[in-house]
Formats: sequence, structure tokens, C-alpha cells
Amino acid sequence: DVNLFAPANGNDLEPYVSLRSTASNRKLTLPRHGIVITSKLAKALNVTTGDTLKVATTNGQSKRFTIKGIAKNYVGHFGYLSNTAYHQLAGNSAKPNTLLVRLQPQSSKQNDRLAKQLLNHHAIVGISFTTTAKKTLSNMSGMLDPIVLIFILLSAVLSFVVLYNLNNINVSERIRELSTIKVLGFFDREVTMYISRESIVLTVIGIVFGYLLGNLLTAYILYQAETEAVVFPLTISIVGYLTATLLMLAFTGVVTWLTHRRLQRVDMVEALKSNE
Repeated sequence: DVNLFAPANGNDLEPYVSLRSTASNRKLTLPRHGIVITSKLAKALNVTTGDTLKVATTNGQSKRFTIKGIAKNYVGHFGYLSNTAYHQLAGNSAKPNTLLVRLQPQSSKQNDRLAKQLLNHHAIVGISFTTTAKKTLSNMSGMLDPIVLIFILLSAVLSFVVLYNLNNINVSERIRELSTIKVLGFFDREVTMYISRESIVLTVIGIVFGYLLGNLLTAYILYQAETEAVVFPLTISIVGYLTATLLMLAFTGVVTWLTHRRLQRVDMVEALKSNE
């Protein structure tokens, strides 16, 4: 089912419903002729801007409209018509049967109490709060938290193990070279940086590519988590990028420190005497 909005004045819709294009994020205005539909509905019907869409009411009237825009929306399916377009569909002007009201922020109990009072009026058959829809969506998002946490922990462990093993292999393969430069008078810190510089460069490259691949993976997971009427927007704050970067730099620092401790214990004489 699709909720159809046909405000008496298209300009009156803006304070309550913000129509933004999915392609350009620009503000959409209600066309005099045609219809604006929401993104999930467009995807479900496999239509885009410029296509023709048949709209049928519960009273049996139907008409084809050109899709003039596709608006962002995350919960439910909606279509928006001007009063003129609705007249073409139903044969008469739209009779208001819904009121959009903006309230001061209040608790769920206050909302419930207000709803009970209003429903006692015979002319009111239903009430819905956007805060309730937000809470429902938030609860659905919360169901993904354990999965996200598992991904983060596994990624962290994998990153640390890979960095540690790469440094260990690097040290083992170049132990004679490292012993030689220690004999030549290099300080322990210089020897550590000599072997860890490659890991640091690879870490930086991995962080940059991780931003790109991470976005793609997150978008795929959110797409798979979508339901018939709910869309999870891809929004990654700068805090997420900074946290991932700091974690990787911290792992690199720990691995560098462990490598430094190992190099301090290297027996240079035995290493130089060993066979290639």
C-alpha cells in the first residue's frame, strides 16, 4: 500500500515533509501535473524519473502520471500529488482527511496520553507519531549492533595478527642484514625504524584503501538489511573514520614496539655466523 498526499497548497507541505531528490539532494517541489514518489517505492516498482506510473485509489479511480521526481525516504511508501493532479485522478478536489501537526518535544507517555484524548473524538480514526517511527527504526538498527561489534573485533584481531606476522617474517628474512648494521654502529631505534618503515607505509596505504572498501562493504550490508518498507541510509561520521585510523596506528605502534624488543635481544654474532 502507498500513502498518497495531496495538500491543498504544495507550499504548505515543506514545514512538515522535506522532499529531497535522491540523485542530487536538491529540494523538490510538487509539480502541477505528475507525481513525486519515494525512493523505496521507485525501487520496488523498478521505475525512475520520466517513467509513467498508474495510480489507483481505493474507490476504483485510476490514472497514469509521469514521475516528476524521486524523493528520499526511509520508512514507508509515499506518493505526492498537487491538488490539480489529484483532481485529474479523482475527478474532484482533494478533501482533507489528514492533519500534519508539529508538537513540542515530549515523552512517549505524553504522546500516548495525547493520542488517547484525541481518539475519543469521533472524527479521528488514527494517530501516528514520527517519534514512534524513529524509535522503531532505531530498534531495528540496534539489532545490527552485535554483528557490527563482531566485525570490528574480528577486523582488529586480523589487522594485528597480519601486521605482527609481516614484521616477524621481515625480521627473520633479514636478520643477517640487521645484525650487520647493528655492528656498524646503528642505534636500536634506527634498526627498528629500518625494518618497520615498510610496515608503516603499508599501514597508511591500507587505511586509505580501507576507507573505500569499507564504504562499499557497509553499503552492501545495509542493502541486505533493508526490508520491504525500510531503508537504512549510509551515513558514516568522521568519528568512525578517525576511530578506525587511530586503531590501526595503535596496532602499528604496538607491533613496532614488539619488533624493537625482539631486535634488542638479537645475538649479532650468532646471526652473522648463521647460514643464508
